[in-house]
Amino acid sequence: MADRKTKKKTTRKKKRAGGGLGRLALALAGAAIVFFALIKYAETPRGQVLLLDLGFDRYYSDIQSGIGEQIEKGASEAGMPEGAIALSSEDDPGQPGPVARVKGDLPAGRTLLQINVAIDRALSGSGGRVRTCVEKKGGRVIEMEIGTRRTITHRCVFRISRRISKETTRPTGPSITVIVDDFGYFNNRLVREFLALEVPFTVSVIPGLKHSEKICRQAREAGKEVLCHLPMEPEKNGSDQGDIPLVRTAMSGREIKKIVEKALESTPGVIGMNNHMGSKATADMRVMGSVMKVCRKKRLFFVDSYTTSKSVVAEAAEKAGVKTLRNDLFLDNKGEDVRENMRKIISIASRRGRVTAIMHIRRGNADHLRWLAEEAEREGVRIIRLSDMMGS
Repeated sequence: MADRKTKKKTTRKKKRAGGGLGRLALALAGAAIVFFALIKYAETPRGQVLLLDLGFDRYYSDIQSGIGEQIEKGASEAGMPEGAIALSSEDDPGQPGPVARVKGDLPAGRTLLQINVAIDRALSGSGGRVRTCVEKKGGRVIEMEIGTRRTITHRCVFRISRRISKETTRPTGPSITVIVDDFGYFNNRLVREFLALEVPFTVSVIPGLKHSEKICRQAREAGKEVLCHLPMEPEKNGSDQGDIPLVRTAMSGREIKKIVEKALESTPGVIGMNNHMGSKATADMRVMGSVMKVCRKKRLFFVDSYTTSKSVVAEAAEKAGVKTLRNDLFLDNKGEDVRENMRKIISIASRRGRVTAIMHIRRGNADHLRWLAEEAEREGVRIIRLSDMMGS
């Protein structure tokens, strides 16, 4: 009996020992897989960047070389011809090695924002990053520090002598003008992506938001025309946004004038206004008359976003002697196919000659707008500035 119990104990011990060895083998196999995966990752640009940031300074030179190639690639995509970049280096005791100095001038017709976006995009797959980007000399120079999370590999200075042309051309042939609404809520990569587009769309900025004034300035520097996207009372569910209250039908003419003027103060340099919401306010002749008085005084035009078929904008503008246009189509209404709507406005422009359309600053819409410009060109339709459509 004792021998039987002893054998059972021995068997259990062997099983436990065997199980322990099995788990150890699995753990060692897993560790080996992780080890070789880390070795592989360390051979990639991102892996080397991580190691550099962990203190392995011997990777600095290789990473600097790779980031330099991406900077040149981005500069080329932004329109800088080959050989336009001057390279040098400077010692920096705070960095693992000499920091590369990059200088270049953009050719006419290109913007600093375009090179900023192009370099940022080029770096996205390499592990490098734009650490700082500062505008100087009235927006004609940007200085960028580029590198990794911990180190600086490049200091770049890009300049441009371009001035926004004041000349306008009257549209000849089928033409489309596009307004992109709702700028001002944020100032991020999506904003930069839009402003870097060479398509001559109009930026419409909601007044009184955190980024309103800065985006107005950035848009003008990028060669875009800018509107004040005036918040106005809708038929239902209307609430104030930012520092500028809705223009409401219950307000006096004096209150409306004060709101509109305050809105224009927070959107400097605009060439006109269009309504944000406003299905109730734009149907009220007294309200629109008060708005148009400010437009006439400031020499601005008013674009009717046309959020209601009861709109009296055209009548009020004519009475006040203010130039106006009406939106023909919202391109990105919920549930609708954006590119199908873009095909519609190309077709309408081909038949009717002129179309005004509105879309919003949403993810994916910059690509849609680029596509519209290419498709319209194939169909013989031009995308033109809003002021050109107005004939001003």
